[in-house]
Amino acid sequence: MTGSGSGEDVVVTHGGLHTDYRKEIRYFAENRVYSFQIESNLSCPQGCLYCYASDENSLLMKELPREDIALLLKAAARMEVRAIDWLGGDPLLKKDWYSLMRHARELGLINNIWTSGMPLANKGVARQAVEVTRGGFISVHLDTLDEGIYGQLHSGHPRQKIQSILAGIQNVQFLGKNPENMINCITLTKPVAGDVERTIRYFHEKGMRTCLTQVCGAGLARDHPEWIPEPGEIKAACETRDRIDYPSSQLSFCTMDVNKYYCGGIVCITVDGDVTPCSVIRKSVGNIHHSPIERIIEEHRDELLMTRLRSPEGMPENCAGCENSDICWGCRATAYYETGDIFGPDPKCYKNRR
Repeated sequence: MTGSGSGEDVVVTHGGLHTDYRKEIRYFAENRVYSFQIESNLSCPQGCLYCYASDENSLLMKELPREDIALLLKAAARMEVRAIDWLGGDPLLKKDWYSLMRHARELGLINNIWTSGMPLANKGVARQAVEVTRGGFISVHLDTLDEGIYGQLHSGHPRQKIQSILAGIQNVQFLGKNPENMINCITLTKPVAGDVERTIRYFHEKGMRTCLTQVCGAGLARDHPEWIPEPGEIKAACETRDRIDYPSSQLSFCTMDVNKYYCGGIVCITVDGDVTPCSVIRKSVGNIHHSPIERIIEEHRDELLMTRLRSPEGMPENCAGCENSDICWGCRATAYYETGDIFGPDPKCYKNRR
């Protein structure tokens, strides 16, 4: 993976995921919201047994009402938010996903889709997804190509599900989606850790980067503490990702799945209307059914955008002096679930254990 051609480090240009990385970094510096993460529904065909978003049957269609999403899109446009990151569940299972994303584009917003990848096996869905994500990215989710490991972590038939995701990727790329604007998301668990290099290499050969998410003790994962990886396993996986996807960079975002410019510019609205600093951190600072999103953000900007971490004195122990502090501040979700403090040290960061 190469940089943008103008000399920037590839972890800066690509590690924030958004295609307009310069504006993303400027928004970060100005403590502005670059993207709304909208959790449109909780239905998902993948059946991840560690899902952070739900304690329920993943096939239930619990969703954020269309009228709430429409209000969020209008608010985003007023606030000059640049992008909508559509989350689930699988956002492509919400029956009106296409019209909502077209409406977002009409308002000048960029659509990014975080999908299981399975709905993209339908060529009509793939065509619509490519259309509405012009200028944005599509992320699919395949933890491993190994059917045995996949079967430990997901319900249903591993071979069918893996093949469906791979067919969806093929459809999207055939229909014109630039692979550099596609990502595969791996949720790093102990079962996946030993197989992670093969999966990262597979997607790298397809021109796609890997978003390496550490499983946290949230949602269904609370029933599987044995799946939470140790710092040594996280270190090996992150170094593998960096070596394959960012070989020319000396920087790393360690236990994070993206650099801090992404994390420090998002606000998540869950399927229940709760407003949180991250989709994995299920800690609400307000609810859009009780207060307008603009007011919630204004009153809780410091917590939502992690502004305390922008200065060395506000960083957790060991972060300020770390060689990666320009792009990383540890995983805030891991810090929250391991210590109860969003702003505390990330105990899974292998840099903290030197």
